[in-house]
Amino acid sequence: MKTKLTTKDLIAAGAFGAIYLVILTVLSSLVLPIVPVLFLATPLIAGIVLGTVYMLYATKVQKKGAILILAVLVGLITSMSTFYPLLFSVIWGILAEVIASRKERKSAGMLAASYVVFNMTSMGPFFAIILAKEAFLENCATYYGADYAATLNTLTPNWIVVVLIAFALIGGLLGGLLGKRILKKHFEKAGITA
Repeated sequence: MKTKLTTKDLIAAGAFGAIYLVILTVLSSLVLPIVPVLFLATPLIAGIVLGTVYMLYATKVQKKGAILILAVLVGLITSMSTFYPLLFSVIWGILAEVIASRKERKSAGMLAASYVVFNMTSMGPFFAIILAKEAFLENCATYYGADYAATLNTLTPNWIVVVLIAFALIGGLLGGLLGKRILKKHFEKAGITA
């Protein structure tokens, strides 16, 4: 298997990256923020919904670096007010690359496992709750109103990050398993084992 990304691979990465980012943006910016509790469930819900897109992407672009490219794109789109989401996305992307490469990207199980880690990229905006909660709440008040920010403040004690990380991991697991099941025929065609 060639490991260097070709122009065709980069085009496919861009196309799937765009699909992934559009769905993530719609979920995290338009649909889920309607209710503060749903907003906090973004890592879980987005993880489940986007698992199939990730698995299809990993199947179509089976080269080293492709997963990291997607992680950087997610990090860039979620790094509105601070660079931490991009930094963490790069870390999760590298870890996901390592996991996916364990069986030379020919194992659907390893691709699903890599998505569990990759879904941590959806946590980017929520790390601001730990690092800069006041600025995070001010930003929420600007976009959604003071009542929304006050409700979010009540729902986010210091330990909420542990719950959000658990949501991201569970969402990644469920999304990866769902993607693995839905894309079984694509995996067989690409020579990827279950």
